[in-house]
Amino acid sequence: MNNCSKTSELYASGPVRAALGPALRPGGEALTRRLLELAAPAPCCRVLDAGCGCGATLRLLEERGVRALGLDLNLGFLHEAGEGRAAVAQADLARLPLRDGGLDLVLCECVWNLTDKERVLAEFFRALRPGGILALADIHARGERVGDWPVRCCFAQATDLETVVGQVGGAGFEVELVEDHTALLKRTAAEFVFRHGSLHGFWQAVTGDSGLADMACAASRESKPGLFLLMAQAGKK
Repeated sequence: MNNCSKTSELYASGPVRAALGPALRPGGEALTRRLLELAAPAPCCRVLDAGCGCGATLRLLEERGVRALGLDLNLGFLHEAGEGRAAVAQADLARLPLRDGGLDLVLCECVWNLTDKERVLAEFFRALRPGGILALADIHARGERVGDWPVRCCFAQATDLETVVGQVGGAGFEVELVEDHTALLKRTAAEFVFRHGSLHGFWQAVTGDSGLADMACAASRESKPGLFLLMAQAGKK
């Protein structure tokens, strides 16, 4: 019997948690520190960690003296994230429980591809003040877009970078910087291979099914996933 379905979440699976720890995303702390280096939030900034997971980024923000709000749908993750001093709440990113123009910075790391992407961008734009910053990191497709993955994951809705930039710009943002961090994604894949012998072994550990593992490997070969970081500024409203 399969122990995983297409509604399961890759980032919540045991093999991913064992390999990535509390960061739960490709690139881990290294990519987050680069993102924070670029965003450079001051202690007085009003910051949202959109899809905060277990609170890894919230803790890095606290190291910088920045208090942020973390939102996520997963109550188990929110319990872990709230063990420190961070303020966390359960919320859908497509319906932010925040007033218009109240934020200086939105951080969103490997979560956007799991959402209704255009609605979420519209909500980010609404909640940011004019001139506020969106710092977005996620998976992009360097090959053919493939949606038929055996688990719910950030690979399934990945598009090429041109489409990403177009969507962000179409939501009212001015894209200022795009960086390719695919090397960090490859490092994550290498960690999975080290732990499970192959990527097929990793996907079989996630899904519990050799056929579904074959499906995931085929989808990966076709889509050729990459990892991007994008910085954008909210324009006039």
